[in-house]
Amino acid sequence: MSYDYFFFARPADGSPPKLETLGQDVVPLGSPDEVMKGIDAVFPALAWQPPQGAIRAWFGNGKCGQAEFLMSAETNGLVTSFKAAYIEREEVDALAAQMRLTVFDPQSGECYAP
Repeated sequence: MSYDYFFFARPADGSPPKLETLGQDVVPLGSPDEVMKGIDAVFPALAWQPPQGAIRAWFGNGKCGQAEFLMSAETNGLVTSFKAAYIEREEVDALAAQMRLTVFDPQSGECYAP
């Protein structure tokens, strides 16, 4: 079963992340290359596929059954969030801590920053 998570910047004011404020004043995570570099630091075996044709997203995956990532840039060229699938909670927490991100778990509705 695939379990998805979404990653966003932590609140700039240091307050605890809240679901109702995730869409407000979204802070960019960086360029696609910067975000891929951050993800690769925790998941070094990923292969990234750039956007192709009508698909405007980068897709990163490793071996079958390993974590997969999907991200796209806004019109300004910056990424504001990305999605991970086939990822364990411990991996989610490690990635979020390494990149200083907020995590949204749509299955439970939980929003947190490890």
